[in-house]
Amino acid sequence: MRFTFERGEPGSYIYRHDELERYGASYEDEYFEFLRSSGIEQVDRSGNLVFFRKLANDGPFELYSDKKNKINKLSQRISVLLSLILLNLAIGLIGLSGVFSTHAIDWMKLSMNITNILVVVFFSIPLLKLVRVRNKLKKDLDLFTD
Repeated sequence: MRFTFERGEPGSYIYRHDELERYGASYEDEYFEFLRSSGIEQVDRSGNLVFFRKLANDGPFELYSDKKNKINKLSQRISVLLSLILLNLAIGLIGLSGVFSTHAIDWMKLSMNITNILVVVFFSIPLLKLVRVRNKLKKDLDLFTD
């Protein structure tokens, strides 16, 4: 996947992206027509990932504005990030336990396993932010109106 953006006048557009459920889903034509009628322009697309923009003067916009949909999208991202974190944590810990079991330290293996642990630390920051946003949305969710 590769997207190329052209530099425009700063602040003239607001950009958003959406991840469609299935490529070629039956609702896509209606969804895109609804967005066009709202003044939202499709910029580019690669598979299920679509970029949109709208003139900033028209005000802010959200693509999936209901809280349940936002919670579902955040939960998907949290699952992917958590999987990466757990995989790197397991590889790093298993590797570190083997590095110190010999008399001579293999510095290459040690550095690779420390890198795995650092990935866990760096990926944990956005994970915590996503969980915090999702929890706030869940707290604000009103089952009778959302």
